[in-house]
Amino acid sequence: MLAHPLDEDSELRLLQLHQAEALLALINTNRKHLRRFLPWVDGITTIEDMKAFVQGTLEGLASGEQLPLTVWHQNQLAGTLTLFNIKASHRTAEIGYWLGTAFEGRGLMTQAVSALVVYAFRELNLNRLEIRASTKNLKSRAIPERLGFTLEGILRQEVVLYNKPQDMALYALLKQDWLLKKPRNQRG
Repeated sequence: MLAHPLDEDSELRLLQLHQAEALLALINTNRKHLRRFLPWVDGITTIEDMKAFVQGTLEGLASGEQLPLTVWHQNQLAGTLTLFNIKASHRTAEIGYWLGTAFEGRGLMTQAVSALVVYAFRELNLNRLEIRASTKNLKSRAIPERLGFTLEGILRQEVVLYNKPQDMALYALLKQDWLLKKPRNQRG
């Protein structure tokens, strides 16, 4: 998946090293917003940090442990979407994502996650996908809810964000459930 169109204005692209500057600029523009829920934001402040991050994700891609993607809207970098913790032997993976504030509220990430779900179930033959989101991040939680993921529970104090324990909502989607909910032309 080097590039995958979502609609006439938007697409997913594989994260590549040459995108590091644009990605850092997007993070810098949205740093205050992103750090409310994402602890890694403070660890990426320079282009060297960003390049190291991208290189690490590309190594994860090469090892089959993740699929790092960027989300584009009208040829502007809008955010990232990653399939990570891919465990081929168990046929499971997690999905993580974020958008710049200028791109929120358009259904862009819902559309992107939906496309990634199709790819994960059809092409990668995964059986279970998970999304974890802070219980306080209602916008992020709305995406798996719209896409038919099941809220399996609240993971109490699962992460620590700036020295404060945070509860995370755990959503999951099984391939069998996805097959039942999707239109005939989208089934595996």
